[in-house]
Amino acid sequence: MDEKPAPNPDRLAAMAHYVIARCAPEELGATKLTKVLWFTDVFHYRRHGKTVSGARSYIKRQFGPVPPGITQAIEALKRAGKISERSAVTPAGIRREFVWLQEPDVSAFTPEEIDMLNEVMALVCKNHSAASISELTHDSLWSETLLGAEIPIGAASVVAGEVTPEVMAWATVALEGAIGGLI
Repeated sequence: MDEKPAPNPDRLAAMAHYVIARCAPEELGATKLTKVLWFTDVFHYRRHGKTVSGARSYIKRQFGPVPPGITQAIEALKRAGKISERSAVTPAGIRREFVWLQEPDVSAFTPEEIDMLNEVMALVCKNHSAASISELTHDSLWSETLLGAEIPIGAASVVAGEVTPEVMAWATVALEGAIGGLI
C-alpha cells in the first residue's frame, strides 16, 4: 500500500510555530494558519522547486487545503509548552486562536524559506479574513479534487497563462522534437 506523501513533522511544527509567533492571535485562527502554510509551500515550490514543509501534497478539506499532520503538529507544540490554544467569539463564529509561549527555533530553515513565510504572513494575516483567504484556495484544482483527496503541490504551483501564437509555436516545435525523438 502506498503511503501518502507527508511533510516532515518537525519542519511542519516549526513552520506552524513560527507563523503563530509572528502573527497576532486575533489575526490568525486555525483556518488562516493552514492557508499561510499552503501558500508558503506553493509559492516556494514555484520559485525553488521544493516546498518548505517537505510535503508533496495537501488534503482537500471543506475550507481549503490542509497539510497532512497539522493536527498532530499543533498538539505536539501544545504538549511541549511552545503554544497554547484559545477560543474567540467572532461575528462569523468561534475562532481557534493560537498564542506562542516560547520563541520558535528557525535553525532548520534557509533565509529564503523564512522570507517566503514572512511574505505570505504579510499578505494573509493582516489583509484577509478566514473566509476571503479560503476563497482564494478554492481554485479550479481544488474544485476538481474530491473532499479528503490529495492536492499535489506541483499541480497547484502551475500558473495559468495566455496561449499566444508564440506559445503555440514553441509548443509545436517542442512536440515535434519529442515525437521525432521517439520515432
